[in-house]
Amino acid sequence: MKKRILIVVAGLGITLGGLTAGNPITSHAAIDPDIAGVGNDPIQNIVPFLAGNILDSSKEATFIGPSNAILVVNGQYFRENTNGVFHIQLPNYLDVGDKVVTQFISISSGASSATRVYTVTNGTTIDPVVTSGATRLFGSTRPNSIVTLLVNGQSAGTAFSFGYGQWNIAPNTYIPLDSNVSIRVNSSTHTLNSPVYKVTKPNSGSLPKGPQLVQTVTNQSKDILFTATPYARLTLLGTDYKADSAGIVHVKLGTTLGAGTTLTATTVDDYGHIREPLTFTVISSR
Repeated sequence: MKKRILIVVAGLGITLGGLTAGNPITSHAAIDPDIAGVGNDPIQNIVPFLAGNILDSSKEATFIGPSNAILVVNGQYFRENTNGVFHIQLPNYLDVGDKVVTQFISISSGASSATRVYTVTNGTTIDPVVTSGATRLFGSTRPNSIVTLLVNGQSAGTAFSFGYGQWNIAPNTYIPLDSNVSIRVNSSTHTLNSPVYKVTKPNSGSLPKGPQLVQTVTNQSKDILFTATPYARLTLLGTDYKADSAGIVHVKLGTTLGAGTTLTATTVDDYGHIREPLTFTVISSR
């Protein structure tokens, strides 16, 4: 299959989950027409850090870097949203295996960082894990698609992915232990396949995996980024936040937190399942 290059069209930013998606800049010249010479800029030693993954079901991507930089994604330029967080909107869906080439350019000197290349991964999932005898399965994929549940290669139910790609299916057959379960998704242009899941024994005493921190939180942090399931609701310090289509939750702090502060983040996924809470401690920055 011919790989596609990510093209982001210049235009107005849109609000996504309380965060404004970065406006693309139409050309390098738009950064600063007076930039002359590269010089010795520390940005040359920094490359864009991707929060979470870019999935083939993602419509957004979030990168972390210096606040005095322009983010370049496959040739298009983006300014930060806040404190070195670059949240961009993808104009179209990418395929598994597509390459996303990223780089920073210093606003002050014009110096360029090295490039970092990310590979699009599979966002067609069944989540939480499949257990024997499950009466309803849930997951995420691209929206407006026909989802077929496969148990040991045989169709066990179909559904339509709604909203942002959520789906749920009540299997028309009992799912035995050690079965291989997957889903096949047919959209207007693509056929997608999830990984194959091995059916396990139910464990009533445990919760599905909850949110994870993207970076360490220090007493200088002004933003906290988590990964979760797509469109999960995360609660931190009494405030609710919504994950995007790649499962990124961005918390912008009104004030920094003291070293030694212990926080707990709780999540409820897009299907109402309570997830395992995450407790972490703010550390002192060096």
